[in-house]
Amino acid sequence: MTSTIKADLILVHAPAIYDFRNRDDFVLGWYSSQESSNVTPIFEMHPLGFLSIKSFLAERGLDVKIVNVASLMLKHPTLDVEKLFAHLDAPIFGIDLHWLPHCQGSIEVAGVLKKVHPDSFVTFGGIISTYYAREMMQYPQIDGVIRGYDTLEPLADLVGQVKRGVRGRFNVENLVYKDKGEVIDNGHSYTPEVLNDVAIDWSKMFPKTSSLLNMPNLMVLPNTGCQQSCGWCSGSRWAYQRMMNVDKKTVFHRRSEQLAREITTFPKTESPLSVYTLQAYSESAPRILDYLKAVQDSGVVKSVSFEQFRLTKPSVLEKMREVAPDLDIFINLSPQSHDVEISRLSGRGTYTNEEMESWMADAMDIGIKGVYLWYTIGMQKQTYKSVMDTVDYTARLMEKFPDDKIVPTIFGMVPFLDPGCQWFEESDQHGYTVFHRDLETHRKALTSPRWRDAMNYETNWMKRDEFLPATYDAMQAMANHKADFGRITPRSIKIVNQRIDHLRYLTSEVDRAYDTIGHLPDSLRREIGRHNDEILSYAADVALVKKPLSGRWYDDHTVPADIIAACSRESQAA
Repeated sequence: MTSTIKADLILVHAPAIYDFRNRDDFVLGWYSSQESSNVTPIFEMHPLGFLSIKSFLAERGLDVKIVNVASLMLKHPTLDVEKLFAHLDAPIFGIDLHWLPHCQGSIEVAGVLKKVHPDSFVTFGGIISTYYAREMMQYPQIDGVIRGYDTLEPLADLVGQVKRGVRGRFNVENLVYKDKGEVIDNGHSYTPEVLNDVAIDWSKMFPKTSSLLNMPNLMVLPNTGCQQSCGWCSGSRWAYQRMMNVDKKTVFHRRSEQLAREITTFPKTESPLSVYTLQAYSESAPRILDYLKAVQDSGVVKSVSFEQFRLTKPSVLEKMREVAPDLDIFINLSPQSHDVEISRLSGRGTYTNEEMESWMADAMDIGIKGVYLWYTIGMQKQTYKSVMDTVDYTARLMEKFPDDKIVPTIFGMVPFLDPGCQWFEESDQHGYTVFHRDLETHRKALTSPRWRDAMNYETNWMKRDEFLPATYDAMQAMANHKADFGRITPRSIKIVNQRIDHLRYLTSEVDRAYDTIGHLPDSLRREIGRHNDEILSYAADVALVKKPLSGRWYDDHTVPADIIAACSRESQAA
């Protein structure tokens, strides 16, 4: 008899596009976070907050399971999701809608869950869920949304009440929900001073820690919110003050002892373990040093990386090396553009190119292992020429630093400008035109056959039709510069050029088909289908990392083989 997964709460992570496996009517491209986080265009990485929820509720006697549907659908192409959900048993299901590219998949998955479990409560959380909380009540498959940057206590209250059989009215802070068709808003009063007051116990997250990861990369989140007001970001100070019911304080830190405790649970892996530290730009030097010492003392980590908003003082870099002599330390900087004016308009620009280059030379001398530079397409006053000038500047940087320690990356801010960010909310004041504003329009836009129609914005300096050429030209030119300076192998750059050229061809053919006959011919649809299958097999663009399909910290570690077999067509045919 096939097993059943039972829990008090089952957290479900959906793919960005639910039916991505059967789509041949739009071209999957490369999106912004792929190269940094080793995911495909369906974004199979669930929020780190899922692990915090699991640990927090466990301390309160509540059993939480995580089912990564996106990861399972990639690994098992014939998996029947509806049948899979029939093997789940929980009074409440939680779905993340943190970033907007998940709006189509998460809502569709909620519909399948509600079909299979009509009596279970389906709730959402995340930044986008917070922004669109009341609008999300229009969907019959969504019962509630818990708003806020930290929802651990409210979610624990909700799960406890649902488990006890409470229905109708809930006494849960930050909850927006429906009772017999009436939308009930419990307000937004839970705004804790300390973030996620729990240590993730990594040792309990996976069935076999000795062979945990094919790609041994973990993440740590020391805080949420931000001190900066970058106009394009819905996690900025400006956005938090308007969305999260906070005023002066917009950065919320975890307690240092919880971070240190969490690090002690890192698993020992066969390959060297790497840790990416999210939002470290909001950490003080003393906290960074305490954190690095804890990672060093764990004895299982080989490298650690984090982003800095400003150029870290050399004296701090020296202390970092002193407290963590055995760690390879990588620092990420996000100038956004080589043009300092554009960089400053984007909310960055706290240093000039000359200052950055001098700092990088000092950092290398001190012993920092490498610096990653991130540039973005979609900023104020940024034209196609400016984008390509940025690429040319990075080529000069790689020539100046030939030892492979300086690695630039450029990507387009596609397909969406964040709802809730300043440029979205005050678009006309900042040179932006926003085409999609409500959630349903964004949901439909994600599967638009024409790439430009999916985008929710354009700027006074670059129209939607220009973004695709600019993105492909910039990525391809930078990739070839990386090959010239030894950052990419000759074999990899050949594949990169072939794939980008093919993407240009496919997207132009889609436009041509709609302009001439008003639909996609069968031959083109078959070609799009083959392309989509190929691009989903890689977890990064320029690096061409072949996706292992399992063994990443965010892959599914819950659903057993007998359930997969019972829900997959190959097994049934055999």
